[in-house]
Amino acid sequence: MLRVMILLTAFAIPDLLYGQQIDGIVVDQFTKSPIINAVVKTSTNMTFTDSTGGFNLSGLEIGDTILISHVGYQLYDHIFDGANRTDTLVIKLKANSIVLNPVQIYAARNYIRDSLARRKEYASVFAYKDPSFKDIFIAKSPTINHQYQPFQPSTSSLVSVDLLSVIGLIGKNKNPISKLHKKLLQEEKDNYATHIFSEEKVRSLTSLQGDSLQHFIDEYRPSADIVAQMSDYELLLYIKKSYEKFIQTPKKDN
Repeated sequence: MLRVMILLTAFAIPDLLYGQQIDGIVVDQFTKSPIINAVVKTSTNMTFTDSTGGFNLSGLEIGDTILISHVGYQLYDHIFDGANRTDTLVIKLKANSIVLNPVQIYAARNYIRDSLARRKEYASVFAYKDPSFKDIFIAKSPTINHQYQPFQPSTSSLVSVDLLSVIGLIGKNKNPISKLHKKLLQEEKDNYATHIFSEEKVRSLTSLQGDSLQHFIDEYRPSADIVAQMSDYELLLYIKKSYEKFIQTPKKDN
């Protein structure tokens, strides 16, 4: 009997001296799929799970705490008790629930970039100029036909009329390029007024939202000429005073 106890003690000494080891697998709690590269560690040892979620940790003492962690999962701890160390330990990690604050996204355009791109695209139209009254006259050189007309009784011989310019002057309001030119200039003014009298600026000063915000902008947005003459301070005062009128005005039902 004494010999048996000595043998058992001899077999137990290596475990006491060198610690024990454990095999395990780490999976997702709900999907049961293996979690790769999870960190498995104790105070003295550390390893990572492989492509199957498995790991082997050695040098364990009874009472050691095994910590298992992975990005996106809650930290898991397991107390090693030495029991059933021949079995594979299955550890199920629970995913972290991330609650995001609500975010409101408003569409915004780069006014300067859009304006420059528009100018570049319609460069020839923006450079167009309507013919004026003086454009219909063309000065003649006094040396023309000098040998045949040594005397010039009137100034009509020094000036001629450009018929194309006359036609252009008369029909300039019907000229497609002239119409497009005026339209682009007006749209550029409107875009400038919209950029200065922006939804973001009005919203920050009035707290208006949705349809009310759009109705206020449509009703009180000044022209580009007026906006260009306002300082930033004057524009802020204008918005505040307009808002006071807006909330005091009874709204008609749609």
